[in-house]
Amino acid sequence: MKKSIHIAISITFLVLILASSSAWSVSKLEGYYEIQAALMRIERHWQFGPPEAEGMPRHYFELKYLSWPYENLEAFFKLRAESNRDEYLTPEIEFKHPLYIGAEGHLKLRGDKWETFLFYRQNRFWIHDEPLLNLVDQDKIKNDNWGPQSSGIRADFWDLNLWKLHGIGGTFIYFDDGSTFDWPDDDKGQIADGTDNFILRLRKYSFGDRLRIGSMFLRKDWTNTNVDRSYIPTSFNEVYSLDVAFYPRSFVPTGLTLGPVNLENSSWITEFAISRDPFQIETSDVRTYANRYAFSAEVRNIRISNLIVHAWYNNFGENFRDYMSRRFDEDREFNRKQYHIEGIYLFPKKAITATVAYDFYKKRIIDEEGGNLRPTYNLYTELYIEFIKGFKGKIAYNRWHGFDASAEVFDFFTYPNLFAELSVENKLAKVRIQARIRDWGTFREVVAYGYDMEFNATGKLKGYFRILNVNEETEARATVFAQIRYDLGYGAEFFVEYGDPWQSNNLAYSDQFVNEYSQDRISHRIKTFLKIYF
Repeated sequence: MKKSIHIAISITFLVLILASSSAWSVSKLEGYYEIQAALMRIERHWQFGPPEAEGMPRHYFELKYLSWPYENLEAFFKLRAESNRDEYLTPEIEFKHPLYIGAEGHLKLRGDKWETFLFYRQNRFWIHDEPLLNLVDQDKIKNDNWGPQSSGIRADFWDLNLWKLHGIGGTFIYFDDGSTFDWPDDDKGQIADGTDNFILRLRKYSFGDRLRIGSMFLRKDWTNTNVDRSYIPTSFNEVYSLDVAFYPRSFVPTGLTLGPVNLENSSWITEFAISRDPFQIETSDVRTYANRYAFSAEVRNIRISNLIVHAWYNNFGENFRDYMSRRFDEDREFNRKQYHIEGIYLFPKKAITATVAYDFYKKRIIDEEGGNLRPTYNLYTELYIEFIKGFKGKIAYNRWHGFDASAEVFDFFTYPNLFAELSVENKLAKVRIQARIRDWGTFREVVAYGYDMEFNATGKLKGYFRILNVNEETEARATVFAQIRYDLGYGAEFFVEYGDPWQSNNLAYSDQFVNEYSQDRISHRIKTFLKIYF
């Protein structure tokens, strides 16, 4: 999508907003304002404002306009302005007042069996029924940079009749991710012409929605500025997929059972995909056109008396790539065979649930030094108990065995983990206590203890407190986070915080902090902020 299309979208939004100002239209205007001020200790000195903010408070303003100028037409526009924000794109002298204004919006047109969005800088990329491979990762393709950057058009349709096929549904999305490129031999500078992306999803439900067949086509085109321009025709990625899902509920009047095996609420799903990315293959010394597929099969909710069983199998070829998915791009989950089985046992007449899960995977071919195919397994066991008076307990054991590529090991190694939690909740408060031994019994062993509490002091005053302590062989560290929230009424809230919430956001499972040789330390920061909704 070219720059002119972005301009056309913006002009269209403006025209619709002006048109919707007529007396017969329905409109709504909402706003939000936030101001933050912080006091932070750097080494032994306290300073006003977070690092690099030079003591300035942060202001954020948001204005939303929603209008229905016609019965089936909706127009939405949001304006954002923020101070003390910089993307390292402006000179230092501008940093003290880099007023940043961003906007997002959409036009929605709805018919009897279809709905269309023309959107600007919004996340409209969900595919709710793509079952197993996660070929469309909306968190990736929205291209978030203080808000989504992608813009385009989305159309959904349902229950359509195409020739002899009835009840066809689908989704069509075409968008630009808002990025730029710069030809090394040109003096034009950054050109607003990011990647063009196309998504088409078709679906068909049959037999009372017990059978669903789906298919998808993805294409991503981009401009590669590091190679000769003659390679532009090969700079694309295509993915074709087919999936089938079967849900045998109410398949027979008495329920689908085979002796003690109950399949009534089970699901049986499979998905297959193939890909094309010719530029990467033609310019690579190791990649070929073979094994460009991904296959996944899953069965869930098979019940045998009080035992519930889930299982799945994955086989991802070494040359399968999907650049709309982190899984098959930067996360590098291609070149893998994987088996997983999981059992959940519900103890009769007891509020006790036991879970055992076993996962095994290995590479299809050797593509890294050491470990050959690097077979890896993970065994997870858990016991969950509900006591009287709102108390709940959990104890879990996890054992991972695989190839540790670190310089200290560079061999196969086993890392066990032990975890325990006790929690209680009532109308006034919720309390959790956690303990974890990460890499138990190894030279990387780390012991963590965490506690958090959420409480309602009054109808308007609420609080949250969290502390996490970590001990390893050579050092100990701790982090604290606390927050007080007061409802001022009339859409206004006042907050006071101490500490860094990200250091312990998952309590004992905050792996960035609960880690060997972690460089994180307690953050001595006091922050106050006021939020106003109008």
